[in-house]
Parts: sequence; structure tokens; C-alpha cells
Amino acid sequence: MASGLQPSVDQAVRRLRQAGTDLQDIEVKAASGGLPRSVRESISAFANTQGGIIILGLSDGDFRPVPTDAAKLAADLASVCANEVEPPIRAEFDVAQVEGRPVVAAVVDELPGGRKPCFVKSKGMENGSYTRTHDGDRRLSSYEIHILVSGRGQPIDDMATIEGASRADLDDVLVSSLLNRMRNRRGSAMTTQSDASILRMLGVTTGEENEPSITLAGLISIGRYPQQFLPQINVTFVAYPTVTGRPLEDGTRFLDNESIDGPIPTMVAGAQAAVRRNITRRAVVAGAGRLDVWEYPDEAVREIVANALMHRDYHPSSHGSQVRIELYPDRLEVTSPGGLHGEVNREHLFTRPVTSSRNSRLAKLLEDIEIPSTNRTVCEIRGSGLLAVAASLQDAGLDLPVIKDGISSFTVTLNSGARLPQHTGSPYPGQTSPGTAGQSPRGQIRALLARGPRPAKDLARELGMGRGGVLRWLRMMEKDGEIEPTEAARRSPLTRWRLAASELADGYGGQSDAN
Repeated sequence: MASGLQPSVDQAVRRLRQAGTDLQDIEVKAASGGLPRSVRESISAFANTQGGIIILGLSDGDFRPVPTDAAKLAADLASVCANEVEPPIRAEFDVAQVEGRPVVAAVVDELPGGRKPCFVKSKGMENGSYTRTHDGDRRLSSYEIHILVSGRGQPIDDMATIEGASRADLDDVLVSSLLNRMRNRRGSAMTTQSDASILRMLGVTTGEENEPSITLAGLISIGRYPQQFLPQINVTFVAYPTVTGRPLEDGTRFLDNESIDGPIPTMVAGAQAAVRRNITRRAVVAGAGRLDVWEYPDEAVREIVANALMHRDYHPSSHGSQVRIELYPDRLEVTSPGGLHGEVNREHLFTRPVTSSRNSRLAKLLEDIEIPSTNRTVCEIRGSGLLAVAASLQDAGLDLPVIKDGISSFTVTLNSGARLPQHTGSPYPGQTSPGTAGQSPRGQIRALLARGPRPAKDLARELGMGRGGVLRWLRMMEKDGEIEPTEAARRSPLTRWRLAASELADGYGGQSDAN
């Protein structure tokens, strides 16, 4: 047997005792009476999720060693990995020590996307496939199994025909723009073809030329109103007032809430607009011109939303799920149905070109469809989009996105708290505000309130921000004890805000509230 897992076991035991429970990547079983049958489920779960370590010979609760036949346990565990799960798992095994007594450890790595799901043979794929939750194993749903199986090849859900849809349901402007672009950029293969032939070659339509059927890819990319046929294939946007999503004490549940419909290019533009009106922006003078610096870079938001719509799962089982954009005071989350497709290493998404696409026909179409009022197409399918996201976030002083691949869903999280680059000049459009150049929105708000109380709408105007974005900062600053409302009614839009007494006592300066 291979050796060398002692450091991993030592670390795992420390984490277990600190948490007082099994963890997502650590499974403990006493195994005092032999190898538990449930170990098969844990092997499947780790192989289908993100891997983990199994430790046999520790008691539940206090995680102290118990008497076992370690040599037999190790042999039995190796046999299960080789013979009782499909595909067989090549785990790393070791007999390590905890408090001077032997325990059996096995590290199970995550399987590549093209080999999932791993399942217990005796139960079959449908009943014997598991995933890992925060402290245990859960059986995969039929939809999750579908997602994993589809990762073994190229799905064709984007080429499904939409019953009842016809050529009249396509947007004439988008169709004309697409046809012109194809004839101008794709050479003789397109210039000699009729409009109907080009649409069929692109996968917008299928079937007979005189009575074509409209594909899902065609409808959602250049349709007039795809939601007429696919009501839930859209984007929802919600701006929450708190980091947990809980309502404020006054009952406010959302700062903004919108359902964004239309074809994909329209939804991308609408999502960008929704995010932009709810985030902060500062205007800085760099050189001879003005530069608007957004809390979350436009390019990052556009690429992440476009990727969510392009790569989401379009199997009929997921037609009731939307792409969700959720804005919290400290982060922006974009979630789409379906996890990563194919053999993609999630750790390389923002550092290396990645071109695996669940919806190959749709992706090819979106390469030539422009976002309204821009000269940009929805995507490039060169694997460079996420690299551009990383670059724009780095330029804005933000960390790389946090990825959560949940098999049936995929979430990208952008964390706020930008370490914004320093600039010289005024951060306010058309104003001179000494001592505030290069500050974050928090610092800019403090500087303005140091001159006297102001309502949110005035702060938004002076800072060049959306009112929703300013309100988010005000709520965070109030929670941190930096500012407080004046005697005006808390629920009134005219409520003025001032620096808290403790801030003034610390010498921040400014006028006192006359109320």
C-alpha cells in the first residue's frame, strides 16, 4: 500500500474536532465491526463531487481512535474501490496513526467530467449515485444524473425544435443583422446562399425549407419573444439590502427586482443595465479625461452573464429554471442551471483558455449575434472570455471570482470591497473635493457627510452613483457604526444621513446636524 497520508490524517482530525462533525471533504466511520456498507456511498459521493478523505477507526462525536483490524479494513476498502463501484476508483490508501493507534485512510479524487457519475454497482446508476453535502452523502436526483451523463458527450438540447414556433417568431432586425454579418465575414460559402439556406446552415431552423421548424438555439438567440414558448428561460435580477438576503427591520425585501426577457443579446444588455443601476460608481480624472470606475467592471458582468446563458443546461428538465443574478451589499452572484460541462478543470477557468461548450450550436450562433447598441457580439468562443473577466477584475483591484459547481447548478461570485487603484484629480464629476481622490465609495461618502447631513439622493447625484448603490453603502456603513440617520423618519426617502458621533469624536471633522 502507498504511504504518506499521515499529515493529511493529522490535519483532518484537527478540523473534525474543531467542527465537531464530519465535513464536506472528510468522512469518518468507526468501523469497529468491519467495513460499513455506507462507505460505498461515500466513495461515490467524493468521486462525483470534489474528492475527499475517508478515515476508518475513529468514533463519531469525539473522533477518538477505536479498536479495529486495520489491515483487514484497508484490504476490504481497496476491494470496494476496485470492484463495487463503477467506474472503479483508484484511491490512495494508508494505515496512519491517531494517538498511537492505527486508522485506515483513503483519499478519493474527483473523477473527470467525462467519467461521472460514479455509482454503487449493486444499486445501479439511478439509485446508487451520490453527491457530498456539508457533512454527509446524498443520493443524486435523476436530473443531476442526467447532467453528469450528458458530460460524457455533446448534448443536442439546443437543436430541439420548438412546437408552435415559426419563421414569423424570429426578430427581423436580428435576423437581418445576422445574415449580413455571415455574408460579409464567412466568404463564398454564405454569399451564394439564400436567407433560408443560411438560417438552416446555422441551426436557426431545421426541416423543409418551405416549412422550417425553429430550433431552441435559433429562438433564444434571435427570437422576437422566446418566453412566449419558454416562459422561464430568462434572467431574474434581485438586489438585496442585506448580506444574508433577509429583509430590513422596516420590511424592505428588495432594493430592486426585475425579470429580464427577450432573446439572449437583449437579456445580456438588460442584465448589465440592472446591475449597473444598483452598484456604485466613482468618476475620476485620469490625465485629460474622466474615467468611470464601477464597483463591478462592466466587462466582467457582461461576460459572466453571457456565459451563464450560453452554457446553461437547456434540457427540458431545466426549462423551469432561470439564470439568477443576485446582488448583495458585499457580492454579486450569477447562477445558471447545470454544472460545468465536459472535462473542464474549474481551477483553470480564469487562468487558461477554456472552450468546452454544452450548447455547441448556440455558442456558434452567438459568435455572430451582436448585443443591442454595441459593436460587440455575445461571445467569441475562443476561450478568452473568462480571461478577460480576470483581467478586468484585476484592473479594478478585485479578486478572481469564486466558483461553485453544484452538478445541477453553477454559480460565479464576485466579491466587492475593491482595492481601487489610486488616481489623481477629483473623484466627482464637475466638482473639486480635496482630500478624497482615489478613495473608495465608503471614503467618498464619509468625506461628503463630514460637511453636513445629506439624503441618499443627493449623495447619489454628487458621487455619480445609482441611488440603489448608495443605499447599499449607507446600510453597510450604518451597520458598522460609521453613520446614522438624523431625526427624520427612517422610512422616508428624504431621510438625511450624518457621521456617527463616534466618528466626529475621532476627529473626522465636519458640521454637526442642526436638527
